[in-house]
Amino acid sequence: MPMDWEQWEKKNQRGSGSSRRRDSGNGGGGGAQGPNLDNLISKIKKPSGAPSVWLIVVIAVILWMLSGLFTVEPYERGLIKRFGKYSTSVEEGLRYHWPWPIENVTKVNYTQTRQFEVGSGSSGNKGLDEATMLTNDENIVNLQFVVQYKVDDPVAYAFHIFDPDKTIRDAAISAMREVIGRNTIYGALTDKRASIQEDTRETLQAMMVKYGTGLVVNNVELQDVHVPNDVIQAFKDVTSAREDSERFINEAKGYRNNRLPEAEAKAYALVAQAQAYRAERVNIAKGDSARFLALLTEYRKAPEVTRQRLILETMDNVLPESSKFILTGTAGKSLLPLLGLNGAVSPLAESSANQ
Repeated sequence: MPMDWEQWEKKNQRGSGSSRRRDSGNGGGGGAQGPNLDNLISKIKKPSGAPSVWLIVVIAVILWMLSGLFTVEPYERGLIKRFGKYSTSVEEGLRYHWPWPIENVTKVNYTQTRQFEVGSGSSGNKGLDEATMLTNDENIVNLQFVVQYKVDDPVAYAFHIFDPDKTIRDAAISAMREVIGRNTIYGALTDKRASIQEDTRETLQAMMVKYGTGLVVNNVELQDVHVPNDVIQAFKDVTSAREDSERFINEAKGYRNNRLPEAEAKAYALVAQAQAYRAERVNIAKGDSARFLALLTEYRKAPEVTRQRLILETMDNVLPESSKFILTGTAGKSLLPLLGLNGAVSPLAESSANQ
């Protein structure tokens, strides 16, 4: 409780008067109380802690200035903001900036490869919702994939987007939905996995450039692709039927591949035979035509001789192995000499023998 100065002064005066009376009654010595009172008043009026306050202020200022020291690791980049606005960036080592609130520093690890997983079981229902996607052939498929990325532009990563790590996660889900929507479920389950991964990476990288996140996507890898458990049996039946269909188609193609070359060979042989027959008949016809023209020329020169020649050649062709007799004059007018054929004896020879 603060002391009332006037009351204290009156009390002090009463005490001084009684002391003087005691001193006068005792024969003197009253000068000892005067200096003690003055010393007490001077101590009360003059603050005794003034040097300690200034020392505290100086120490506080020194500590405030030292708070601007910071260290940047080799894998980090220090980004300095002055009054909330980006000012400059510094490399590794011991650095200094004006203390808060003038400047502050944000450290970004730009060499670390970061990753996140979408569709994992640890995410619960949210992970299941993220992993459920619709294919081009209107089938539902559950995906589990991993995205690996790193910081390419520390300034854009730290200041351009409020939460770049959440942004790339949401963009990865959107990119995967877009790519899966262009593919069938059988492609996603079988031979299209590599192309889906690469298409998703390119789509996601284009989105990161558009948003200005300062991130570069290194890899997108599909961990698991499967149909929902509620329809897995029906899907297996459909898959089995499709496999049987493909097997029958392959068998038919194999039979066709075996029979087609044989049929083509036969067709080629028939065509070759027909072409040879055609060439033969054409050449024969040309020869006959040429021979006929030659005969015609000779006939025009000597009709009778040519006629006789044609008759003789025809008889030779008709009777190639028979004996032939040419009768001229009066003998040719009668058929009697021909009755004996090869063994016949002439009448003149018979009459001579009888004589």
